[in-house]
Amino acid sequence: MKIRIMLNSIIKKGSVLILAILAISCMYKEPNFTIKGDAALIKNIKVNVEMMRDGGTKLATAYYNGNSYTFDNTNVLRYKIYVSYQDKYFNTIEMDNLHSKIKGKSINEITIRKKGSKITVSYKGIEESSGSADKELIADKVFFEAEDIKKEKEKFTGFYK
Repeated sequence: MKIRIMLNSIIKKGSVLILAILAISCMYKEPNFTIKGDAALIKNIKVNVEMMRDGGTKLATAYYNGNSYTFDNTNVLRYKIYVSYQDKYFNTIEMDNLHSKIKGKSINEITIRKKGSKITVSYKGIEESSGSADKELIADKVFFEAEDIKKEKEKFTGFYK
């Protein structure tokens, strides 16, 4: 009888400990990336996110031709976002991941806009910020002219899971 009582006590305490660990880990989970913009425009967008962590770098797809994808982006130190429109226009956005160090609600929001004949991209990490300045997507012939960027074209157009 004593063994049964001890086992029940251990199970209850262990369950409480597991629930506490899960609650704490959920509190620091990064939000998924969301892509905003006119549906006719973003259906031709590809967004890949390179995540730099202490343990290395990983590339994942956040948005690919009208479909959103989720991936584990916890404990990321720095993001590099690769944006492609119709595989013809490109640009990147890079930033440190300061969400846990800045007060505010993390949102990881990427907005695609059409301004006249230009297409722009911006990133907003926390709800309370104004976000990054719009960056124009640049034609591939101009954007990939630099030799060191040519090898990265697959990071814009590939699908990563």
